[in-house]
Amino acid sequence: MLSVVTPPEADETPALQVGDALGPYVLENLIGEGTMGRVYQARHQRLGRMVALKVLHGHLIQDKGLVARFLQEARLVNQINHPHIVEVHDFVEELFPERVYGVMELLRGKTLAQLLAERAPTIQEVCSIGKQIADALHAAHRVDVVHRDLKPDNIFLTSREGQADSVKVLDFGVAKLLQGGDLRVADTQSGVMVGTPRYMAPEQAAGLEVDARTDIYALGTILYEMLAGNPPFESLVFGQLASDIITQPPPPLPARTQAGEPIPRQLAELIAACLTKPPDGRPPSMAAVSAWLDRTQEAPLPRPAPSRGLLFVGVGVVALATIGFVVLRPSAQPQVTPPPVVVQQPVVTPPPPSPVVLAPAEVVLTLVTTPPGATVFRLDTGAVAGLTPLSLRLPKTEATLRLRFERTGHQPLEREAALQSDQTLELALLPVVQKVKPRPVTDGVLDPF
Repeated sequence: MLSVVTPPEADETPALQVGDALGPYVLENLIGEGTMGRVYQARHQRLGRMVALKVLHGHLIQDKGLVARFLQEARLVNQINHPHIVEVHDFVEELFPERVYGVMELLRGKTLAQLLAERAPTIQEVCSIGKQIADALHAAHRVDVVHRDLKPDNIFLTSREGQADSVKVLDFGVAKLLQGGDLRVADTQSGVMVGTPRYMAPEQAAGLEVDARTDIYALGTILYEMLAGNPPFESLVFGQLASDIITQPPPPLPARTQAGEPIPRQLAELIAACLTKPPDGRPPSMAAVSAWLDRTQEAPLPRPAPSRGLLFVGVGVVALATIGFVVLRPSAQPQVTPPPVVVQQPVVTPPPPSPVVLAPAEVVLTLVTTPPGATVFRLDTGAVAGLTPLSLRLPKTEATLRLRFERTGHQPLEREAALQSDQTLELALLPVVQKVKPRPVTDGVLDPF
């Protein structure tokens, strides 16, 4: 066993100042400070590379659980490896003086929380930012990592390849590794409440087990706030806030954003699905949320009404042309009455009436599953049609439409639907039977970190 003897002068770790050296890096600016540490802008002394250093507070270094959580963030982020998740280059523990810090990519821009404090985002920005968050978290969920603290402060917006709102998801320090991963770190046990209260899912606020659907609820809360200007539930008292999250339905979204844009119906439906109390009622995956936001972005915008000013100009032009015709007529000449001429009118056969072109007939196919929230795939095109309950308006035809229904924890199901008339297709999805070992129930406590 290696023993480390700390010299007396190292008992008190001196506070870092701008200009100090930390390993090969020189601190150039303090970017921010949180519960666990400070973040500095720093420059590598030899390479000149600019980075962000996340330095754990000195008084927390003795807490091995916190140090393990700090290390966990670096390992998880590198395991996910996604362009919309902040990169962590290194994790360093120094003994004399004792310091713990992570080396991350330096981001320039602002957090989503700062953007919301400045102005209301557009519908296109809401969909774009939401989709990037969903894509990043889908990558995390694929390696069995749940963020558990998704909030506007942990969403960073920077410019990348000409895109002004390129997303970087931050702070995986309280992330949970689901069973089956190869990491074993502190704070992954059930029964411990972590995260920011206003963005917690009901199961998280109750101190119960969390999974990928917990992040889906948090993303729904963020989308709600981007449209309405505030999250669905707010309270200065944590007990009241937790009670509302667990028991109360979210207030309905307004018809328009704070900037005056009408909120698309399908975007409001997505947010309502994400904020469903039972996890089983939410979209089955972040991939489904991303596809839903894609369809919302691609939906055509309503055509503006014709300008009344242009109509008046057109009338004026016609009137002016009429006046010009009257004024420019040649002056009257003496008229000589010619002898009457008898002209036999030709017999004109009227053209046959144009055939009436009718719009193609349509039928409405309504799809309902028990439980709801199943992803519907069209097997003829492979496209995602949406999440149940779902209504599709389709051309009337003698052919049938083959559909596939998939939902996490349930067996997939395929059905054919006739398209001769309106109909409702109701299906029951059978759960996948899994053997679950009983485990003790613990009371949830709020983790301040």
